[in-house]
Amino acid sequence: MKRLLFLFSIILIIAVACNKDKFQTKPRLEIKSYNTTLVPFNGTFVVNLRCFDKEGDVQDSLIIIKNRLNKRVVTTIRDTLRYKFPVFPKNSTTEIEATLDFQSILSALNPPNIPGSNPLTKELDTLILKFAVKDNAGNVSDTIQSREIYVTR
Repeated sequence: MKRLLFLFSIILIIAVACNKDKFQTKPRLEIKSYNTTLVPFNGTFVVNLRCFDKEGDVQDSLIIIKNRLNKRVVTTIRDTLRYKFPVFPKNSTTEIEATLDFQSILSALNPPNIPGSNPLTKELDTLILKFAVKDNAGNVSDTIQSREIYVTR
């Protein structure tokens, strides 16, 4: 009888643990799409994100962190970008479109030249973009990241 009760308890715990709610107090973020992985000179980068939040109060800000992967280390500019959201109705699922113009997506202040290039050509910025959102209650989502993004210089 004790074994049966123990087995039933284990099954009940597993069933409750597996029935996790999709919407949580802490926002959850996922990348839906982006327009390119190679941003041309003076081009733009557009990323579409989907956010899930139980309270639907993801109305504070979107945080974007640019992580430059190039082997040659140089001074970078604006490694963290923060965009405030406009006021819109509360929804448990929110679509976010972030458009980064060329000046916003750049990373290296003065990128080095590619050795041996003729004419001299600047090294591409190779980036991983990391995204997070903050809701009105101060809860911050987990950070998600893009594939490698290349920015032509």
